[in-house]
Amino acid sequence: MKNINNYILLFTLLVAFVGCDDFFEEDFNNNLTEETVFNYQLNPEYVAGLYVPAYGAIPNSYTTLNGNFLDCATDNAVTNNYDATPWKMRTISEYITSSNYPISIWGRNYRYIKDIYKFLSVGLNDDIVYRTSGEERADQVKERMGGEAHFLLALNYFQLLRDFAGPVNGQIMGVPIVNKDITAAEARNISRSSYEDCVDFIVAHIDTALSSGLLPEYSNDYVGSHPGLEQSIYGDVALGIPTTTACNALKARLYLYAASPAFTVGKSDAEIKALYTKAAEAAKLVIDEVGGLSSEDYNPTDIDDYYTKADGNPELILRRATQTTSWEQDNYPPSIHLSVQGRTNPSQNLVDAFPMANGYPIADGMSGYDSDNPYAGRDPRFYMTVIYNNATFKNERIEMWPGGNNTIEGNDQIADDSRISRTNYYLRKHITQIPNFAAQSTTKPWHYTATFRAVEAYLTFAEAANGAGGPDAAIGGLTAREALRAVRYRANVPANADASVASDPYLAGLSDLSGVIKNERRIELCFEGHRYYDIRRWNDDLNVKVKKATITTSNFGVTSEYDFNRDAYPTQVDFPEYMRYGAIPRNEILTCPNLKQNDGWK
Repeated sequence: MKNINNYILLFTLLVAFVGCDDFFEEDFNNNLTEETVFNYQLNPEYVAGLYVPAYGAIPNSYTTLNGNFLDCATDNAVTNNYDATPWKMRTISEYITSSNYPISIWGRNYRYIKDIYKFLSVGLNDDIVYRTSGEERADQVKERMGGEAHFLLALNYFQLLRDFAGPVNGQIMGVPIVNKDITAAEARNISRSSYEDCVDFIVAHIDTALSSGLLPEYSNDYVGSHPGLEQSIYGDVALGIPTTTACNALKARLYLYAASPAFTVGKSDAEIKALYTKAAEAAKLVIDEVGGLSSEDYNPTDIDDYYTKADGNPELILRRATQTTSWEQDNYPPSIHLSVQGRTNPSQNLVDAFPMANGYPIADGMSGYDSDNPYAGRDPRFYMTVIYNNATFKNERIEMWPGGNNTIEGNDQIADDSRISRTNYYLRKHITQIPNFAAQSTTKPWHYTATFRAVEAYLTFAEAANGAGGPDAAIGGLTAREALRAVRYRANVPANADASVASDPYLAGLSDLSGVIKNERRIELCFEGHRYYDIRRWNDDLNVKVKKATITTSNFGVTSEYDFNRDAYPTQVDFPEYMRYGAIPRNEILTCPNLKQNDGWK
C-alpha cells in the first residue's frame, strides 16, 4: 500500500495548538527548535516533514462525526447509539451551539496551513537537497513536495470554506485568508475575507500546482506509465498523493459549491451560470483524464472486492487506505456475532430513493414497484448499500420481523436494544463479509476512504452543465443528460440496456433533470460525507422527517407486511434555518475581535 513517505514519522514534531494565540506559536515540541528545523542544509528531512501533517485533511475513514457516518445527521441514516452525537443532534433541542459545534475543523486546518507555509518558506529553495543519490531524483522529490503543499493548502481552505462560509449581515462571507506564517499578534487581528476572494485564493493554489508541472498526472499504473520516475518517490500507484486529476476534481467541487443556491445570494443569473460553467469544465477535465466509468467489480456479487480494492481501482482518484475490521465490528447486524454493534441504520427515505432496475422511481407508475414485495427488482446499487429484512448476509438470513434473529425477542444473545436497528435496515456499503468474529479471525480487509472518485466527476459535471445551459447543452462535447446516463449505465440501470440515452426511457423523457441529478448523487455518494453538505448548499429542507420500516409478519417471516411511514426518532427536533451554515467556534470569536460569526449563531 502506498504511504506518504517516511516523513509521516515527523507528525510528532508539531504542537497541537488551540485558539488564535496558539495557532501561530512558533515553538516546536520534543526540544526541536525552529532554528534546528530551518537549518535546512543540515536537516532537509525536518523541513520536508513540516507539511506532512496537512495530509490529516484527507480522512482515513468516512466516520468523521465522532466515529459515525455524517449521513447519520441527515435523512439518509440513523445511528442506533443514543449517546452518539448525531442522535443528540436530531433529538435534543439546542444541542448544537457555537460552543458545541460537532463538525468543527477550524483549529486543525489552520494548524495545517501554518505547517505548509513554514515548509514553503524554505522547503523549495534551490540549495536544499532531499535525496543525495542524484540530481534528477532530488528534483523529482522537490517538485512532488511543492505540488503536494499547494494542493494541501487548497484542500484545507476548501474544507474551511465548506464548513464555515455563511452570511454576515446577509452577505455571504468566506473565512480568513492567511497567506503566510503569521505571528500570534497578527492572528488575533484576522478577519473574514469575501467568499469570492476565498474561491479565487483556492483556485490560485490549485493552478500553481497545475501550471508549474509540480504534480504527476493521473494513472492507475503511474510509474509504469512514466518509467523515468522513481518508484520510491511516487509509489506503484499515485493514489495516496495528489495528482493533476485530484487538482481538477477539487476545483470542480469548489466551483460547484460556489455556484450553489446557498452561496450565490445576491448574484446575477449570468454570474451563477459562469460558476457552473467553470465547475463543468473542471469536471470534464477529470472525466477526460480518468476515462469512462468502469463496470468492473461494480455489481452486488463482487462488492467485497469492490470496497477493498484500494490500489489499481479505476474509480479512485485520491484515497487513503486502512486495513481493519472495525468497520465490520461497528456495523454488522447483531445476529452475526455477540460483539458487533449494528451502528449505522439506513433510513426508509434513502431506501425509497433507489429506483427500480428499469430506472423508474418507485413512485412512478411505470416502475413496477410492488409494496408487498418492496425489495425485489430494485436498482443494483440498493443491494450494494443496504441490508434489508430477509436479505442474506454472510450466508445468514437477516430477520428483522418480530421474533426474527435481529430482534430482542428472537435472539437470546441480544439483551437490549443497544445493537438493534432503529430503522430495520443495516449498512452494507463499505462493509465486507471477510472478518469472522466468531472464529476470532485475524484477517483484516483493506478499506479505502475516497477523497475523490471518478463517479463524482460525472455527477458534478451533470449538475454544473445542467445549471449552466440545461440538460442537453454540451460542454466539452458532453451534456448533463449523457453524463447521468454514464453513471446509470455503469450501475446497469436500466438492466441490460446499452449506453445510449435512448435506452434509458425515464432519463430520456425528462425535461427537468434537477431531481434525478440530486437523486443520483444521493445514492451514488451516500455514506461518503456528501449528503450533509449537499442538502445545505442546495437550500433543500433541513428537516425532512427521517422514516423507518416497521415490519409485521406471519408464518415466521415468509410473509411480511410493512409500514414505511413511521418516524425513526421518537421526537425529531428541527434545525433552525441559520444552521444551514456552520458556526465558527465561539472561542475563536471571543479571542479574535475582528472575526464575525455567521448570522443566527450566538
